Amino acid sequence: MTNAAAFRAFLDEAHAALNGGDAQDAERRARAVSALVRAERDVAEYLSEFRATSENDDEEAIRAEVQRRLAAFADADRAGHAPDMLAHIAATGAAR
Repeated sequence: MTNAAAFRAFLDEAHAALNGGDAQDAERRARAVSALVRAERDVAEYLSEFRATSENDDEEAIRAEVQRRLAAFADADRAGHAPDMLAHIAATGAAR
């Protein structure tokens, strides 16, 4: 079963719950489908971006970037920066 078919089946269950008079269950089911669709889209976008950047960088360039990010993180950690700053560095590779 494809994701689209699974989502359609889940939505059909939400419709059935609504038609059966259980609006709360219908809303819960519909919200779950919406969250799953958003998650699928986010993962697809991430993978697409990752592949696009990976294809343009060679192994040495990737290694150098990882080492630079690790050094920036370690320097900020040793300097006693707040956890939110460390999380930002880990996510972006740059201090704010």
